[in-house]
Amino acid sequence: MTKNILLAATAASVMAFAGAASAHTLTFQTGPVAGAIDATETGGATSAYKLASEAKVPPGSANFALVDTLSGGNLPSGNVVLTVNLTGATFSSAVGAGVVTGATACTTFTSTLSSGGASGSTSVTFLISNSAPDCSALNMLLPITPGAGTATVTTTLATESGTPIDGLTASRNIVVRGSAFDVVFDAAIGGGALADTFATLATTPVYTTFSTTGGHNIAPESATAGQLGTIRITVDGTQHADLTGTLFALPAHVTDADTVVSGNFTAFDGAGGGATLGAAATVTPTTATINNQQAALTAGAVPFIVTRETGGVIPSSNYSAQVTYTLDSTLYNQEGPATGALETIQRDGTNVIFPWMNSTSIQTVTGTTNLIRLGNTGSAATGPVFAQVLNAASSASGYTAAPAPVQIAASIAGNSELVINTATLSSALGNWGRGDVQISIEAPSNTITARRYATLSNGSITEFQSGSVASDQNQVNVP
Repeated sequence: MTKNILLAATAASVMAFAGAASAHTLTFQTGPVAGAIDATETGGATSAYKLASEAKVPPGSANFALVDTLSGGNLPSGNVVLTVNLTGATFSSAVGAGVVTGATACTTFTSTLSSGGASGSTSVTFLISNSAPDCSALNMLLPITPGAGTATVTTTLATESGTPIDGLTASRNIVVRGSAFDVVFDAAIGGGALADTFATLATTPVYTTFSTTGGHNIAPESATAGQLGTIRITVDGTQHADLTGTLFALPAHVTDADTVVSGNFTAFDGAGGGATLGAAATVTPTTATINNQQAALTAGAVPFIVTRETGGVIPSSNYSAQVTYTLDSTLYNQEGPATGALETIQRDGTNVIFPWMNSTSIQTVTGTTNLIRLGNTGSAATGPVFAQVLNAASSASGYTAAPAPVQIAASIAGNSELVINTATLSSALGNWGRGDVQISIEAPSNTITARRYATLSNGSITEFQSGSVASDQNQVNVP
C-alpha cells in the first residue's frame, strides 16, 4: 500500500511538470566560475558571449558555465533524462558525466553519461538519478568550440518513458558574432554632405565657384570649399577577440588605416586648392590619398572637403572613398578594403522636359520618330548634355530607368545646334517605351532653344512645345 502511494505521488509530480504553463530556463551561471565563461563574461545571465565576427575561425574552445533551472518545484524522484544539443558549435573534447551537477541541495543526485558526447559531436544525453525530489536546478560546465555564427545550447528534460518535464526544452544562445570594426561612409545630403554641391554658372568664367544660394553649400562650406561627405570608423569595444575575455581594442588590434578618395581633382590640386580628410592630405590629379589617418577616423565622423584652386574650373564628377586597414593577424582574419560613395559635384544648367517621348520599341510599332533640336545662341560652347527618363510606360521587360542623368553629348558648339533622335536616346537610356524625358544642358537658359518634332511614316511632321524655351523649361540645377 505504501509503495502504491509513493508511485502515485511520483506520477502526480511528473504530470504537474508536463502540464506546467512555463518551462525550465537555461542561463549562464553567476560567476566567477573558474576557467569558464559565465554571466561575468557575458554581461548577464541571459546575454550571449559577444565574439567579433572578424575573430579567427575556429576561435578555439572554452568551458561554458550554464544552469538549467526549473520553473517551479523540483525534479521528480527517480531517473530523469537530460539531453544537451548544440547548434552552430561542437563539443571540443569528450564530455564526461561530471559536467552536470546539482545546483541546489540535491542530497541523492548522481549523473551518468548515457550516450553521445564525443569530441566534435553536437549531442549528449545524461541519466540523472535523484531518489529524493529536492533538486530545482542543474549546473553544466560544457566544453564547446563555437562555429562562425551564433552558437546555441538546447536542453531537454524528460522521464525515462519520454514524458516531458517542465515544458520539455530550454534554449540559450551562448555565442553571437558581431562586427567589432566598421567603416561608415555618409554622403547623405544633410548628413555627411551638408548640402548639394554645385558649381555655378553665375560667375565669369563659369563653374569657377560653388553655388552659395538656394540651399547650396552651408557652413563650413563656402564659394571655394565643398564638403562631399564624412568617413568614420566605428568600434564595438564589447566584442571579444577570443574566448579568453580579450576585448577588441584600439590601437592594439588595428595597426594601420589608410584612405584613398577617387574622383576628378583637376580643380583642387593646384595653387590654393586641396582635398582634406582629418589633418593631412596628398592630392594627385585623379586621386586624393590620405595616409595613416587611424586616429582621426576613430575619433568620429571626419569630413572630406575639397577646396578649389585659384581660378580652377570645377568639374562635374562622382567621388568615392576606400579605407584599407590592417588587423592584428594573431587574433583576426584580415578583411578587404571598405568602399563607399561620397557626394557628386554637379553644375548649374538648363533642364527641358519633353513629355510623351517614344523609344525605339514604340517607334517600331507606331512608325513615329522623335527629333529634339537644341540650339546654342551663345558664342561659347556649352558644357555636356545629359538625358534621363523621368517616368515610363510600355517599356521593355525588366527595364529600369537610370537613377542619374546619362551624358549624350560633350557640348553644343557656339552659335550651333545639336539634333537628337529616338535611336540616340534609346541607345543611351534603353527601351523605356513611352514617357517623359528630361534633357539637361550645362549652359544658361537664355542661350538655349529647344524644340521637339515627331515625324510619321507618311512624312507628316508635328511640332511640340512651340514657343520660347522659357515656357517649357524648369531652370533648376542639373548634373
